[in-house]
Amino acid sequence: MNNKKVISVLLSSTLVLSLANSAYAATILKYGMRSPEVRHLQQNLNKAGYFVTANPTDYFGPATKNAVMRLQKDYNLVPDGIYGPLTEKALMDKLNAISKATTQTSNTSLQTQSTVTRTLKYGMQGNDVKELQNALAKLGYFNTTPTGYFGSITRDAVIKFQKANNLTPDGIVGPLTQKAIQGLLAGKDQQASQPTDSPKIQYPSGFSRNMKKGDTGDDVKLLQTLLKEIGYYTKDITGTYDDNTLNAVMDFQKYYSLAVDGIAGINTITKVIEINNQVKAVKGFYVQGKGGYGHGVGMTQFGAKGMAEQEYKYDEIIKYYYTGVNIEKRNTDNVNIKVKISLDLGSPDINITSDQPYSVVYKTKDNVTEQIVENQIACPAQSTTSFKYMDGNIVITNDKVIDDSTQLPQTIVSIDAVRVIPSDTGVLSYINKGNPLPYAGEFKIYPNNSSKNLDLINILPLEEYLRGVVPAEMPSSWHEEALKAQTLAARTYALIRISDKKIFDVYDSTLSQVYKGLSVVNDKVDNLIKATKGEVVTYNGGLADTVYSASAGGYTVDSTFAWGGSDVPYLKGKPDPYDNSKYATYWWNVNITRDQISSAYPQVGVVLNVEITNKMFDRPVELKITGTKGTIVVKNKDFRDAIEKAVGKKLFISEYYTISLQK
Repeated sequence: MNNKKVISVLLSSTLVLSLANSAYAATILKYGMRSPEVRHLQQNLNKAGYFVTANPTDYFGPATKNAVMRLQKDYNLVPDGIYGPLTEKALMDKLNAISKATTQTSNTSLQTQSTVTRTLKYGMQGNDVKELQNALAKLGYFNTTPTGYFGSITRDAVIKFQKANNLTPDGIVGPLTQKAIQGLLAGKDQQASQPTDSPKIQYPSGFSRNMKKGDTGDDVKLLQTLLKEIGYYTKDITGTYDDNTLNAVMDFQKYYSLAVDGIAGINTITKVIEINNQVKAVKGFYVQGKGGYGHGVGMTQFGAKGMAEQEYKYDEIIKYYYTGVNIEKRNTDNVNIKVKISLDLGSPDINITSDQPYSVVYKTKDNVTEQIVENQIACPAQSTTSFKYMDGNIVITNDKVIDDSTQLPQTIVSIDAVRVIPSDTGVLSYINKGNPLPYAGEFKIYPNNSSKNLDLINILPLEEYLRGVVPAEMPSSWHEEALKAQTLAARTYALIRISDKKIFDVYDSTLSQVYKGLSVVNDKVDNLIKATKGEVVTYNGGLADTVYSASAGGYTVDSTFAWGGSDVPYLKGKPDPYDNSKYATYWWNVNITRDQISSAYPQVGVVLNVEITNKMFDRPVELKITGTKGTIVVKNKDFRDAIEKAVGKKLFISEYYTISLQK
């Protein structure tokens, strides 16, 4: 080397001394910051052998953080990648030591510099390649005998080195890679020659030593307590560093990327305390939700009300909630619907009466021909006919039809379904809990061998059916345009479900849509049903499945979101700003403790945080649960089910909620 290079090195050493003797800056530098101080830090890290970049910048990025962490590990500091006063002192000590060594033995130092003067790559050979291999071996990247030939083993070692030092992993040793190798070699040599320069270890309160297997004392007891509080140690607190303590420490070290040696040193102790403090800071989680009222697919009734009050017409309401649909007319004059009526669960019998004479048609088997014969009983007005299941048959008794031979009410057994038919002017009533409930049309009663009971089916014209649905689903006092929209939705919903292949088409409850027969008929609603007679909702010429609910909490959802299955193009989620009901505002909340969530997800250890990571239609889809031992992502429904199972009661009023950490 020439004299100019020697002078350059000496000048550089003088500059390092100057920097090392300067006062420690009060500014803390960390990941993501951008300032001239960051550039200055990068320059010093390069000089200290913790290579960051050949072209220092003002940005504190991953390479700078990694270099700071390597420095901290070398000086037994917490490797958090944050450049504060202790880390700055370590860096200054390092620079000072390098400067002294350079000044005292500059010629020797220059002679130990790498003599690599060319770019080295696969296939080359020579003394400079051998020197490269020796250097990589000293740094722990080359584990075989140096040969002077740049083969695949050397290339792999170079790539591994480049990746570890944030260089382009191309396997080629150019100027940047050479400089990084030289810098690390200088730092390694200096560290080996001055092992006493490391700062004195300052243990946290309660600790004064490294603890290992076989140790006993209050500090071991404190360590066990802290590990137990964060979910790593599950045994009794004994104060003896036994196998259980050793395994807990090693599990902790492995998860938090510490040296897995089973020894509770300064870094492990400091990290245990840090995580313990995080655990103690978590009180629980606050869940605040919107109620909604129903599945949230299609039209919302409160939304229809709001639109009508803003002077939207019923066809506009329909077309807002059902995407891409049309309104058409269908002939419903001769269309009947079969409705399964909810039975009085307190009575084993079905009891029917009428204000006019009525007929009961039943079936028996001829003993001679074994043919099925249809028979009929004429029942007086105001009489009650009772039907009861018996071994697959139906036992029929009318309280006013007397058997001439016994002078008691006549009892008949039907071997199949029974029809109850009103007179032309009569109305049938089903007696539920002692109250006669009137229904248009006729009844048909089937024996149900599965439930050992009877099914009561009301058969009536579709338009008559709507008279018992619309005012049961929506208050008749609401705006006419909302009631018309409800009528079209109810008519289309029912019509698409009518089938000759089933004994009934719809339920009379929210399993389908609410139907209460003639007990809820209303003149205003009757007129609106007549005004829209036959009008249905269609998509591409076919009937649309016009499902609806009371409220979606302010945002409807896709059908696939609610029920899965194939995509339905007209059942798409959208904002519902017209719904001003209580269900569309925050109205329920619940507190969940940290321990309750931890017990639901023991695999993550003690829970530190729960956050919603994915939403659809303003509703949680996935949540991330972070704990002291791991992190998992769970589905919304699975999360709600797991928490409620752990708590032992219902907590979530709906699936529409937010969750926040309570400290």
